[in-house]
Amino acid sequence: MHPTPAACAAFGASGEPKPLSGGEGRAWRVGDLVLKPCSDPDEWTWLATVLPTIPQDGFRLALPIPAHDGSWVADGWCAQPLVPGQHAERWADVIATGCRFHEATAGLTRPAFLDARTNPWSCGDRVAWEEMTPSVAHPLLDALLKLREPVDVPAQVVHGDLTENVLFEDDLWPAIIDVTPYFRPPGFASAVVVGDAVRWRDADPEPLLEATADDPAFAQLFVRAVIYRLVTSLLFGREDVGYFGSDVELATRLVRG
Repeated sequence: MHPTPAACAAFGASGEPKPLSGGEGRAWRVGDLVLKPCSDPDEWTWLATVLPTIPQDGFRLALPIPAHDGSWVADGWCAQPLVPGQHAERWADVIATGCRFHEATAGLTRPAFLDARTNPWSCGDRVAWEEMTPSVAHPLLDALLKLREPVDVPAQVVHGDLTENVLFEDDLWPAIIDVTPYFRPPGFASAVVVGDAVRWRDADPEPLLEATADDPAFAQLFVRAVIYRLVTSLLFGREDVGYFGSDVELATRLVRG
């Protein structure tokens, strides 16, 4: 779906829309802006209000841009700047960037809109944290649920999808884009990156485990991160859930030593 002419005009975006790779394939570059459909106006309005208050120390943020009339959503679309940077499989740096971001977000209150989200990602997250009974079944999920044990770690606002949303550029701090808010322990966000990198990018887990070694709860956070991604994939009907076998092996190793 292309950005509508009305949306482009509202944000002052000029030029031929060009699709951007990554994510869900819904983002478009129009001149020096990135436009994408706004699936949750409450979430986007929260981001537009809160992100500018976060000190950018050790990272950059792609802040939401208002339309000419001051609204954050125009004709169903939202906008943010096109920031310099490229994706890179620098997973330890992605984790470190996320940690700096989470230090800056530690004092934020829990957003109210989280309770209204019903998309597969939110359902997967709730299943991971025992706030919802899974509506899908799979032997790998059964194995993960047997590994899950209680964990007591403070929650805060985190970016729950850092893996493909950190961009690197020489002489600039890493850029964090497409902030997806959850209210979970920061180590959970790091665990999501580890699982994604190992599962989908064939990354060596050892340097990533070293990068998270100072978190005593990491093993259980990793179990929950894999449950989150697996349940989401099952809800979407993805055919590549077999890749989660490596996650189960790693989770078993971390939990049982």
